[in-house]
Amino acid sequence: MSNQLALTLILACGIAAQFIAWRLKLPSILLLLIAGFILGPATGWMNPDALFGEFLFPAVGMAVGVILFEGGLSLKIREFKATSGVVQGLVSVGILVTWVLASLLAHFTLDLSWSLALLLGAILTVTGPTVVIPMLMLIRPKGRVNTIVKWEGILNDPIGALLAVLVYEAIIATNFESATTVLLSGFPITLVVGVVGGLVTGWVVAQAIRHHWVPEFLTNTFTLSMVIGLYTVSNMIQHESGLFSVTVMGIYLGNQKKVSIRNLVGFKEDLRVLLISSLFIILAARMRPEDLAHISVGSFVFLLLLILAVRPAAVYLSTLRSDMPFNEKLFVSMLAPRGIVAAAVTSLFASQLIQLGVEGAEKLVPNMFFIIVGTILIYGLSARPLAKKLDLADEDPQGCVILGSNLFSRTLAKALQSEKIPVLIVDAQWSAIKAARMEGIPTLLGNVLSDKVTQTIDYTGMGRFLALTPNLELNSLACIRFGDIFGLKEVYQLGEPQDKDKPTQWIPEDLSGHTLFGPHMSFAYITKRLHHGATIKRTPITKDFSYEQFRAQYADQEAAPLCLISESGKLTFFTVAKSITPRPGQVLISLVGGV
Repeated sequence: MSNQLALTLILACGIAAQFIAWRLKLPSILLLLIAGFILGPATGWMNPDALFGEFLFPAVGMAVGVILFEGGLSLKIREFKATSGVVQGLVSVGILVTWVLASLLAHFTLDLSWSLALLLGAILTVTGPTVVIPMLMLIRPKGRVNTIVKWEGILNDPIGALLAVLVYEAIIATNFESATTVLLSGFPITLVVGVVGGLVTGWVVAQAIRHHWVPEFLTNTFTLSMVIGLYTVSNMIQHESGLFSVTVMGIYLGNQKKVSIRNLVGFKEDLRVLLISSLFIILAARMRPEDLAHISVGSFVFLLLLILAVRPAAVYLSTLRSDMPFNEKLFVSMLAPRGIVAAAVTSLFASQLIQLGVEGAEKLVPNMFFIIVGTILIYGLSARPLAKKLDLADEDPQGCVILGSNLFSRTLAKALQSEKIPVLIVDAQWSAIKAARMEGIPTLLGNVLSDKVTQTIDYTGMGRFLALTPNLELNSLACIRFGDIFGLKEVYQLGEPQDKDKPTQWIPEDLSGHTLFGPHMSFAYITKRLHHGATIKRTPITKDFSYEQFRAQYADQEAAPLCLISESGKLTFFTVAKSITPRPGQVLISLVGGV
C-alpha cells in the first residue's frame, strides 16, 4: 500500500468511526481501535513503523500534548474551587493507591517482573480524558460529578505520564543509586518547568492576542506553534515534562480574563477530534497477530480486579475526609477508562525496552490495548444505567435558559414551569429580574454575553436556549454563544418584524438561532397581543380533540402554536423552518386571543 493511500485511509476510517459512534451513541475510541486492528494485524494493509519511521513517536507525543492543551482550556478554576478537596485527593492519594495496587496485580496476574509491573501500574494511573469527556457528554451527570471526573482525567494524564517516565528511567538506570536519584529529582524539576513554562508561554500568547501582535487570521496557528514549541523545550529541559507544561498553559489561557479564546477553543476541539481519530488507528495498527498470544486468563483477571477493586479503593481512600455523597463516590469509582495517553506511553516505552532486551516487555502493548478496550466496554455499558440508578443522570434535559425578562418570556416561563420543565431567566436589568422573581421564576442577573454568566449558570436539567428580547442583534449573539453549550440544534430566537419593503437578507444558520413560532411572530407582535388580552393556553391533544379541531375552534382568535410537550415530557418548539403536526397524547402550548 502506498504511503499516500495509507494516510488517506487513516483519516477516512477515523472520521467514519467518529460518525458511526455518534450515530449509535457508542464510545468512538472503541470503533477507532477496531479500525486500527483491521488495517494492521488483521489484514496487514498498514505498517505505521514503516510509514512514519523514526518520526512516529515524536509526532505521537506532540499530538498528545495538543490534546492535553485543549483539555486544559476547558478546565475552569471556578469549578475546581467547589471540588478542590476531592480532585486533589484523586490526583495524589488516588494516583499512589492505583500505582501500588495495579503494580501488585500486574506482577502476580500478568507474570511481569517487578520493574515492568511498576511501569505498567504507573501508566494505568491515567484515566483518559479523551474517553471520559465523551462519556460525560453522553451521560450528563448531575452536580459535582462532571467537574470532578473531568478535572481528574485531565490532570491525571500529565502526572501519570510523568510517573511512568520516572519509573522507566529508573528501570534503565545502571544502579540503585541512579534510579533513586531519578525518582526523587524528577518530580520537583518537572513541576517547576511545567508551571513556569506553562504560565509564561500562556501569558505571552494572551498578550500577543490582546495587543494584536499577531494578525487575527494567524492567531490559532500561532497558538498551536507555541504549544508545540513549549512541549519541545520543556522536554529538552526535563525529559517528558512537556505534557505537564502544555496542560498548565491551557488552564491559564482558559481562565484568564483579558482576551476571548472562543475561536481558539473551537479550532482546538476540531484538531483534537482529528488527532484522536488518527492516533488510535495508528497505535492499534502497530500490533502484530502474534501479540495477541500475550493476552491470557491473567489478563482478564487483572482487568476485572482493576475495575472492581483498584479503582474503588483509590476513590474511597482519596475521599475519606470529603463530604462527597455515597452515590457520587460510587459513580466516580465506576468510571476510569484508559485512553490515548496510556496507549501512546505504553507503545513508546515497550518499543524501547524490547530494543534493550528487557524480558517480558513484549507483553505491555497487547495487555494495555486489552485494558483500554475492556475498560471502555465495561464503563461505557455500565455508566449510563448506573447514573440512572444513583439518580445522577441528566441525559435528556428539557429545561430552558431564557434571555430577557419581559411580559412574554415570563408568561411562557410560567407555562413551562406548570409542565414541570425547569426554566432560568437571564437579564442585565435589575428591575426586569425583580419582576420575574416576584412571579416565582428562577433568575440570574448579568450580561448574557459575559463569561461570568455562562460559567455561573447551573446547567443541570437545561437543554436549550431561548433568546426572547426585542434586540435582534443581542438575540443572535447570545445564540452564537450558547450554541457552544447546547449545540446549534437547541438555540432559538424571535424573528424580526415583517416588512415587505425591506430587502431579504440571508444569514448563515451558525450566526443565529432557529427562528421561533412563525414568520410574523416577532417580539412586537407577541407583546401587542398580550397587552390586548392574549393568553398562553394549554391544550391536550387527544383522539377526541385533534389539532385540526383545535385550529377550527380558535380560528377567530388566531391561535399561534408555541411548543409541544410529549407524554414522556420532551419539549419541542415550533419554528419557521420546521413543520410539526401535534399528535394525540401531546400537550400543545399556544398563544390565543388578543387580536
